Amino acid sequence: MDFYAYQRLVGKIDDIPELRDEFIAIFNTKSKADIVRFCLALGQHLLDMTGFQPIDEITASFVAMQRWLDGKTNYHEARNLSLQISRVARAEEDPIKARFLRTMAQVAASPHVKYHGLWVTDFAVTLVNRIHPGDMDEVKKERQKHIELLRAV
Repeated sequence: MDFYAYQRLVGKIDDIPELRDEFIAIFNTKSKADIVRFCLALGQHLLDMTGFQPIDEITASFVAMQRWLDGKTNYHEARNLSLQISRVARAEEDPIKARFLRTMAQVAASPHVKYHGLWVTDFAVTLVNRIHPGDMDEVKKERQKHIELLRAV
């Protein structure tokens, strides 16, 4: 599997490849714990950006991710919540809310595999694509936010 070309589950992405490449270059310098910290910050950013209220599974996943960072649990707690968020997403009829939930499932899965921290950014860009169709300025702002959040960890 080419971890850097993951689009099978994401679908078409209207993206800015140069900013994605910049993100990947920084991503490659970070530890798994750094990526989980990034995902916690990204998850909060996505809640703020969309205005959606977190479902219980999202709130619990943030707690599980922090517990993993604190060495109090293994990755299974967060990964299982990620799977629960995905189940909720499958039942969601609003395509924007469903994409948001799928993105948050990737956030929650970050203690499982570091690359979820990369894939979540692709999901987030497809979320922006759905909220603002054809608006590459919004995509640019989102990718720049990913870079800013990743540099901060």
